[in-house]
Amino acid sequence: MTEGFVSLVGAGPWDPELLTLAARDRLARADVVIVDYLVNPAVLLHCPSHTEVLQRVRGQHVAPGAPKLDQAQVNLLMVARAKAGRYVVRLKGGDPMMFGRGAEEAQYLAQHQVKFEFVPGVSSPIAAPQAAGIPITHRDHTPSVSFVSGYEAYEKAGLTVAWNHLANSAGTLVLMMSVKNARTNAQRLVDAGRDPSTPAAVVRWGTRGIQQTVVGTLGDIADRIAAAAIRAPAVMVVGDVVALRERIQWFEQRPLFGRRVVVTRAARQAGGLVNLLAAEGADAVVFPCLDFGPAPAEQQAALDRALQSFAPRGATQDGAGPDFAGVIVSSPNGVEALFDALARAQLDVRIFAGKLVAAIGTGTAERLIERGLRPDIVPARARAEGLINALRDHGALGRAWLQIRADEGRELLGQAIAKAGGQLELVVGYQTVRPTVPNLLLASLQPVDEGGEGYDAICFASGRTARHFLETTGEAFGNARARAHLARAKVIAIGPVTADAIEALGIRVDAVAEQQTEAGLRDAVVATLARANPEPSDD
Repeated sequence: MTEGFVSLVGAGPWDPELLTLAARDRLARADVVIVDYLVNPAVLLHCPSHTEVLQRVRGQHVAPGAPKLDQAQVNLLMVARAKAGRYVVRLKGGDPMMFGRGAEEAQYLAQHQVKFEFVPGVSSPIAAPQAAGIPITHRDHTPSVSFVSGYEAYEKAGLTVAWNHLANSAGTLVLMMSVKNARTNAQRLVDAGRDPSTPAAVVRWGTRGIQQTVVGTLGDIADRIAAAAIRAPAVMVVGDVVALRERIQWFEQRPLFGRRVVVTRAARQAGGLVNLLAAEGADAVVFPCLDFGPAPAEQQAALDRALQSFAPRGATQDGAGPDFAGVIVSSPNGVEALFDALARAQLDVRIFAGKLVAAIGTGTAERLIERGLRPDIVPARARAEGLINALRDHGALGRAWLQIRADEGRELLGQAIAKAGGQLELVVGYQTVRPTVPNLLLASLQPVDEGGEGYDAICFASGRTARHFLETTGEAFGNARARAHLARAKVIAIGPVTADAIEALGIRVDAVAEQQTEAGLRDAVVATLARANPEPSDD
C-alpha cells in the first residue's frame, strides 16, 4: 500500500488569486481535502475530479442537514485517510500557523506516525488591512506591529495577553477574532494606558468583494461595529496607520465592489469568468449547476463510425457512409469528445483535409485551435441561427454534416439543413448532469437575514443551468424560498436563446450579454450592477 501523507496548507484570506503556487500544486494532487469554512470554495477548482472534499463548517455557515466536523473528527479523518494510503490536504484559511490549529494538528499527526508538511499561506492580519488601504507598518508612523488573539480561548488556557505591554508600545496592533470581544479588548487597552482617541478600524472578509471596513477610534470602535452589524470573520487594527486609509484605499474603488455575483458554469469552466468578475471587485461565487460525463457507449460507437467516414479508408470508399461536407462542433466539451474519438480510432486531424470544420462560438473555435484544428466557419452569432446563415453563405447548407453536441439541444439546425436538401447526422459527444453542490455554498446563498451572504446577480450560460439551479436550491430551501431568493437578484443571460429558456422557467431576465462570451457576461454584469464612485463603507 502506498504510504499516506498530509499537507497542512494555508489557502490565503479569501481572494483565490492569493493562493500560492505551492498550495495549488498540493490541491492538484489531492485525494482528500479537509477544508475550513473560511476558505474560498473557488480554490477547490484546482482539485482533480476524484478528490474527496470534506468541509469543517459551523454556526450560521451550516446548510440545513449538513454534517458538522469538530476538531476531534478532523484529526481522526486526517489519520484514517493517510493510513489508508491517501494524500490528504488539510486546507485552512490564511496561514495554518497564524492563530489556527495547524501546530496542534501536526502534533496529532506526529503522535500517530503520519508524515506531514506545512505549506504557508497569505495571512489575513496582513492581507485584510492592505485590502482596506491600511498599511500595518509605515516608516513615518510605527516601528513595529503585534498580532494578538482577541478571543478568550487563550485566556482559558492560562495564557494571558500582556495588555499593559501592548497598550504602551509604539506599534500597530492587529487583533484577530476580534468582533465578539471588541468592546472588552478596546477597554482593556484604554485601561492599560492607550489613548482612547487612537485610530482603530475593523475589516470584515478582507480581500473579498463584500469586504466591510469600519473606522473610528479605540474609544468608539465597538459602538461603530455594533451600528454596522459587523460579523465574524474580521480583524481589528489599532494605530496611527489607520488614518492613511483616507488617502490610499483602493479595493473599494472597483466598479463591482460590494456586489456578490453567482457563476453557475461547470466547476472546471468557471475560473475565467470568476477572475474577470473579481478583477472588477465582485465577490464571485462558484456555484456549479452543470457537470459533464462521457456519452453512452452506443453514442460513442456512432461517433467512431461517423469519423471513419472521413478517413481515406473509411466507409465512403465502399458507399456505406455519407459523404460529409464537414463536421460541426457545438461547444468546447464537444471538441474534447471529438479528439477522444479520434484517439480511440487511432486517427488525427488529417482526416478533415478538404472538409469544412464549423465551430459554434468563439470559445469552441479557440479550443479547436488549441488542439491543432482551425475552424473554417465561426458564425458571428453563437447560436443555431447564426450557423445556418454561415453555412448558407458558404453554399454548404444543403450538404451532409456531422454534428457533435451535448445530449440536449435545439433541433433548428437539423431542420434547416434538411429543408435545404442536406442531411445532418447528430451524435451525442457528452452528457450533462446536475452536480452535487457543497452545503457550504448552499448556506452562503441565503440572504443575510437568514444567516447567509445573499447575492446581487447570477449569470446563466444555458437554460439547463437555470433549471438545475432551481432544482438544487429548491431541494435545499424549498421551491418558494429558492425563487424568492432569486427574485431579489439580477439575472444575466449569456444570449437570447438562454434568456428565452430562463424566462420559460418563470424567471425574470434583467440583462442579456451583447457578446456571447465570458467577457460579454462580465460587461453585462458591470452595466447592470456597477455604481459610479461607490462610497467606502466607513460607517
